[in-house]
Amino acid sequence: MVSLFRKMSIIAPPLRPAPTSAQAALTPSKTPLRPSSISRRSTLKRSLDETNLANLPSSPTKKPRVKFDTDVDILSADDEQDVDPLVVKEQLRRAIERHLSHDHESYESIRSLFTTAPEKDRVASSKILRYHIQALETNVTRLRKECGSLVQSVVSSEWVGRDDIYVATFVRFLGSLAVAQGGYLNTIMSMLVDLLGPEKTRRIPYCKVVRQPKIHRRVLETIRYITQLVPLASTTLAQRLSAKLDFEFRKADERMTYVQSFMQLIQYTPEVTSEILTSILRQLIKLDAAIQIDLDGEDDDMEDDILQHMSSSQTLAYSERRRLSQTSTSDEDEYASPSEDSESEDEEVEDEATARHKKIQEDVRQVDMIMDMLFEYYAELTSTPNLEARDNAVEQLIAQFNNLILPTYRSRHPQFLIFHFAQADPTRVDRFVTNCISILLDQKYSPVVRHAAAAYFSGFVGRGKNVSPALVHDCLDLLCDQLDDQRQRHEPTCLNPDLKKYGDFYAMFQAVMYIFCFRWKELDVNYLSDGEDSDFEDSEDRPYELPYEMKSKLQAAIYSRLNPLRVCTPEIVDQFAKITHALGLFFLYPKIDENKRVRVATSWRSIGNLDINAPDRDMSWVGENGMLEGYFPYDPYHLPISKHWIESDYVQWQGIPGEVTEDSDSEDDDDIGGDEYDMLDDVDNTVESDDDS
Repeated sequence: MVSLFRKMSIIAPPLRPAPTSAQAALTPSKTPLRPSSISRRSTLKRSLDETNLANLPSSPTKKPRVKFDTDVDILSADDEQDVDPLVVKEQLRRAIERHLSHDHESYESIRSLFTTAPEKDRVASSKILRYHIQALETNVTRLRKECGSLVQSVVSSEWVGRDDIYVATFVRFLGSLAVAQGGYLNTIMSMLVDLLGPEKTRRIPYCKVVRQPKIHRRVLETIRYITQLVPLASTTLAQRLSAKLDFEFRKADERMTYVQSFMQLIQYTPEVTSEILTSILRQLIKLDAAIQIDLDGEDDDMEDDILQHMSSSQTLAYSERRRLSQTSTSDEDEYASPSEDSESEDEEVEDEATARHKKIQEDVRQVDMIMDMLFEYYAELTSTPNLEARDNAVEQLIAQFNNLILPTYRSRHPQFLIFHFAQADPTRVDRFVTNCISILLDQKYSPVVRHAAAAYFSGFVGRGKNVSPALVHDCLDLLCDQLDDQRQRHEPTCLNPDLKKYGDFYAMFQAVMYIFCFRWKELDVNYLSDGEDSDFEDSEDRPYELPYEMKSKLQAAIYSRLNPLRVCTPEIVDQFAKITHALGLFFLYPKIDENKRVRVATSWRSIGNLDINAPDRDMSWVGENGMLEGYFPYDPYHLPISKHWIESDYVQWQGIPGEVTEDSDSEDDDDIGGDEYDMLDDVDNTVESDDDS
């Protein structure tokens, strides 16, 4: 009887009437029936009648199977009340399987949920999207490269402007995706870095407005979460940060927003601190060098006009913006309506000259603000009680100086970072001076880099207020010894001055002249015994006295066949001649007049052309007629926002001994720079033409 009942329940007789609903539920069919369109429901849920039918007699040894309908409708916003997370997970799993079998309909339907703009009609709610994000996390191991379009759509979808629950779910999915599918790390990090940009608000219909401080905070916390889960993510992050700053920004404020965000990122991901600082410094140097090139084509007074325009109201405005950006908490005080438009700005139409002037002004302002941020960061780091952290900060600055600043000729401001922090104590002073000397004497570096090291060395020793007089003496002794060694080695074969052959000699001699012009008072043999209160003008009965060996070696170099006064920068030669004449050391004017008839070799140009492909190299280091052009890296610092950092570190120009300046009564004038001597002011106007060359 049992076997008979089993056959009757499984094998359908031929030509039978249409089955009732109860019979249809027990009878397997190759084509499942759709539910009634009058009462819409999920095809994966059993109705009340189907549930009751489970009590009907069945096989005592075999449980009835429940088959899922393979024709599944994707849920929309209208289905929100009926959504079951388990149903969504199953839908997603089978959509991926069908997609791999080249049936893309349900796959594309799910993808469209994330690609539809939030302000569109009948868009999926945050709740439905959250269920799909949870389903994606459950099926994260299936999201291989074949599902890249779905992952790209989800990762680039709107999430940072939604509620906290959605954000937490999305961030957890990003972490699972990064762990399970490392190939998407670049996509994830690119999206996160882009969100650290200048966008002020995120407005999702019927959601609270999320403002920039909270947007950035959410992104920074997400980056920290992912880099902790996946150590390899730090490398990818560093690459994306550098690439983002290389981007050509339409507005200056866009770059500044990214720089400020990246500086905040250091607190969240300290493992990429070096990469972040290097990327920011590299962009700062490029921007600063571009400004110097732009200023070359403008009027001489343009720089003063720009700095005067920046020095008052803009400085205060910058400080206020930084304060507000760090303390702002009102990022959820209103709801966005579906029809609310985004903010727009009217752009003024400007002529070419005005636009160029405005661009240079904006670039200078950016350099000033970035310098202030870096000064502030390193000031906190170098003042920490942790000795190792302080030493690491200084070593990092020196490494960045060697790798980024030193090879870039036209950079004028970034080097003041090392100028300021290397003077913090005598140990750091010695460390930086030793670094420059080692590069100057190391033949593995190119001539241009060695000569730049000599300029930075002389600028640091000459301009550094915290460089002790004893160290100034030691540095001059070292340079004079090197000059004398090179003179004795090269003079027997020297026929004429030649920058190509004897470039190191000329770079060292110019360094000596530069240091002497600013520190001549401290080089007096009586200075150390008399102390800093001694005054040359008040000791007319006692002549100025330079150490004998130093004076004799300088004199031998000046009148040697190498003839450094013919090759070195004319204005520094002129100032050196004036000071030494006033002090009664040398009378160099006959030698300078004689040099106007001395021909110099110009074969160095073939060497300079070898570096033509170096993007950051400016070969105007080598001047016209084979002369060494002046590069004075620590000339007066006038940027109004950040100049307060180095005001106490700077040796001001003291003028010619015994010379009374015509503007001595205008000490209270507000002109930028006052009476400070800037050697760059007259570089282009002091080179005398040589009619005989």
